[in-house]
Amino acid sequence: MGSERTCYRAKPSWIGGGCMTRAYQCANVPGPHLGKVGTPATVAAAIKRAKRPVLIVGSELTHLDWALALAEGQGIPVVATAHVAGVMIEKGVNPDRVLGVIEITNLLKSPEWKGIRGEGQHDLAIFVDVLYYMEAQMLSTLKHFAPHIKTISLTRGHQPNANLSLPNLSEKKMGEFLAEVMEAV
Repeated sequence: MGSERTCYRAKPSWIGGGCMTRAYQCANVPGPHLGKVGTPATVAAAIKRAKRPVLIVGSELTHLDWALALAEGQGIPVVATAHVAGVMIEKGVNPDRVLGVIEITNLLKSPEWKGIRGEGQHDLAIFVDVLYYMEAQMLSTLKHFAPHIKTISLTRGHQPNANLSLPNLSEKKMGEFLAEVMEAV
């Protein structure tokens, strides 16, 4: 299991002074290229900088309302995986596409793919509430076979294969982190 080891200062500056965090699963050894631990400011800046981001929502459904608010506020297309589409429809939101995690990973891997809305390949994939072990494999694939796309993991537990990932946070601290991201975008 992962640790709740994080680097906090008196105010939530999240990660300060070059602090590192470990992969949520200690056996996840990603190789020599590790992603960075994001702060709310760096995550928000990456989202704002992206020309064609896509939001991939997984089956854990812990932060679905936050993810939908982000997508609506930023005009980001949403890919629902697993049973998420049904829950989204119950909330009155239709996902742009319903795909399995393998299908969306393979599409993102292809530089020729025209994207969810046919506007061109996405330059940023944001993962929210995807099962950790599935997301680890998705991110590893994209890291090694899709240099054209950057990734952000906003799923609980640090993902070292993502370009930006959360530190290992408690559920309460994760809620605070996501709230700060929302304020900054």
